[in-house]
Amino acid sequence: MSAKASTLQSRRHFLALGATAAAGFASQRRMIFGQAVDRPNVLIVLSDQETELIARSLLNIPHRTELEQSGIRFTQAVCAAPQCSPSRGSIMTGLYPHQSGVVTNVNPGSLGRALSTRLATIGHVFRSAGYSTGYLGKWHLGNQDHGLEDYGFSGFRLDNGSPLDGDALAEAASQWILRQSSQPWLLVASFNNPHTIYDVPDQLHSIQIRQGVTLPTNFSDNLAQKPLPQRQFLTKDQGKISLAWTNDDWLRYRSYYLTLIETVDQNLGTIVNMVKQRGDLENTIVVYSSDHGDMGGSHHLPFKGPFMYEELLRVPLMISYPRLIHRPVISPSQVSSIDILPTLASLAGIPAPDGLSGKDLSSLLEDPEHIIHASVFPEYYAKQHWVNPIRTIRTDHWKYNTYVVPGQIVSEELYRLDNMQGELQNLVGDQAFAEIRSGLSNNLLQWRQATHDPLL
Repeated sequence: MSAKASTLQSRRHFLALGATAAAGFASQRRMIFGQAVDRPNVLIVLSDQETELIARSLLNIPHRTELEQSGIRFTQAVCAAPQCSPSRGSIMTGLYPHQSGVVTNVNPGSLGRALSTRLATIGHVFRSAGYSTGYLGKWHLGNQDHGLEDYGFSGFRLDNGSPLDGDALAEAASQWILRQSSQPWLLVASFNNPHTIYDVPDQLHSIQIRQGVTLPTNFSDNLAQKPLPQRQFLTKDQGKISLAWTNDDWLRYRSYYLTLIETVDQNLGTIVNMVKQRGDLENTIVVYSSDHGDMGGSHHLPFKGPFMYEELLRVPLMISYPRLIHRPVISPSQVSSIDILPTLASLAGIPAPDGLSGKDLSSLLEDPEHIIHASVFPEYYAKQHWVNPIRTIRTDHWKYNTYVVPGQIVSEELYRLDNMQGELQNLVGDQAFAEIRSGLSNNLLQWRQATHDPLL
């Protein structure tokens, strides 16, 4: 039996437990860190294209900041893929993109395939444990026209053919929560901002530059040492519109981006206020994260594309749970978006499916510096029909990227992450680091073999 077939079989077995498991969990309290507690509600709020690499002093996000006072903030959270659909597929399933089958965006005119309904999602996992499960907002994983029941979620709806967003989404999420009764619930509210940074060219000159906004320290990069697809993105693809921008235009871009992030925080506040009004905040786990980041002018690049820079891979990840977390906790431990599903299952005291690639992060609540992942492995496949597969290994100190075709490495990058150089110098050809490169290359190959990468 193939690895993929085995994975699907284990998911089918998990889903078959649904009614029996729900009955078994209905009357149980959970033991969490030695405490008997009611099963928590879970609110997952996702933004789109939000990087972690923004100075907090530049942002006015009071609602997220308040949640962090009884939560853990992961400062080294890395997305599974720097693109919407594959990253979202990993958040939903706890699998790497090439395991979930969603390797690029699921759009008309793109190569992406919809998430298989045979895979267990976070919706299935919690519904099988007796939860009411809902999803509102951006899905971007296909098969959404008739709702998301096949993915374990109720409540999803379209507005004029598009998912709810912004204030309308925040209000719909609040009303969904208000309608819940004694059954524990899980709700995903997925917002489109700051993805609308793509609208910036149309209003660039009307944007006011915000105080304190500067160019990134790695702004100046001619990409001469970098793999060819990076230069092609800048000169022939979506990046070319930025070639005529002045430094002030880039400051406007970065200012507008901050505003977009702040709009999501206002929406977050609307939803959390409903949780408070119900008296449920103490026993509600609130997760805030994003699918991937944005370049924001680093390496003179806008948006996202076929590259694996920190600005694109690093995402916000915060988990608030006032019943268990009584002070702000900051964890520098390297984690991945594939860890969200198993972590929430663990905190709720319910079983996760077998065979997940993600790991339970709950031990970091007590020991924030504990090493969960010595390495994480982001991946990339294509932009629409422009195929440029990338496989990456990232440690606390190093990052090694390989641009690949089946059975072959086309180009490589090696960066030190602990020298504050912003990945400007590609060290892959420097013999002083040949041993480092070799070790990372071997570890990356072992991961690709262990996870049955189809491009090997």
